[in-house]
Amino acid sequence: MVLDKIIIKIIYMLSIVIPSYLDKDLQKTIDNLRQKAKGEIEIVAVLDGYDDTITGANVVCNEKRLGMRGAINRGVAASHGEYI
Repeated sequence: MVLDKIIIKIIYMLSIVIPSYLDKDLQKTIDNLRQKAKGEIEIVAVLDGYDDTITGANVVCNEKRLGMRGAINRGVAASHGEYI
């Protein structure tokens, strides 16, 4: 039997949510987390009220600034890890 589509969902043990507002060191932070992480982790970067090019993380962009609490809530909602 040939499957037309195979969907693989990675179950992450740990999701890290990083709320950010105009943080110039965000990419450096993500790169450092990736280097030091043991095992598979999911990084969710929440850009609160701005847009930027970020690699190595799932990016959530808030069109308007929601503040830290709102950004964290959006990041938690977008994460898939068993632990956040």
